[in-house]
Amino acid sequence: MANPPPNIDNSYEQFYAKRAGLKVYPTEFVVRTFLANYPGLSFRKPKAGDRVLDIAFGDGRNTVFLCDQGYAVSGIEITEGIVRQTGARLAKLGHQADLRVGRNSHIPFDDGHFDHVLACHCCYYCDEGESFADNMKEYARVMKPGAWLVASVASCESYIFKDAIALEDGSLRIQADPYGNRDGYRLQAFSTKDQIEAFLSPWFEQFSFGFADNDYYGVSERLFWVVCQKREGS
Repeated sequence: MANPPPNIDNSYEQFYAKRAGLKVYPTEFVVRTFLANYPGLSFRKPKAGDRVLDIAFGDGRNTVFLCDQGYAVSGIEITEGIVRQTGARLAKLGHQADLRVGRNSHIPFDDGHFDHVLACHCCYYCDEGESFADNMKEYARVMKPGAWLVASVASCESYIFKDAIALEDGSLRIQADPYGNRDGYRLQAFSTKDQIEAFLSPWFEQFSFGFADNDYYGVSERLFWVVCQKREGS
């Protein structure tokens, strides 16, 4: 597997290391998807003991939430340092999770292992030599038949794509990350829900969508929420 630009692993490890406080708070769309009931959401919510994978768990904000629900939680992150940092936080909070080093296109778990996969703000990150399709194939590989994916997918109108360079494979190379973590890295973006569904349909079906348009004091974040089920035979 090709390595990403050399700065992103260290940048994110240092980014999360600065969040030394014990308490973390989950992402709103994750809480609303896993706990709330919406007429337009087709989703089999996990039950206690279900295997849930938290991809790119970062400081563990959603990992802690998933553990609180009684799920059997695993997670992957891009460096051993992040794994250690978040593992220590979980231990102090009395939680256990199987945290490992991995990437979107390389998940170190067996085929058909998980009942649910959570990919919060991460599935559209593409390592050099890999594509968004490679990420989705790998997600589907580790999911049980009929398992559910809960993910956020970047809108091409989001702040991170300012001045980005469009590439032949449909991804964009980031040039103006205000936080300095992703410059030079490739992210995939979408403009419509129909476009996302068409792209994911080889592996997933039974789609539900949401959309967020947030202005964080001049940082304009636009994201799609997508919940879908692993397609039989994928």
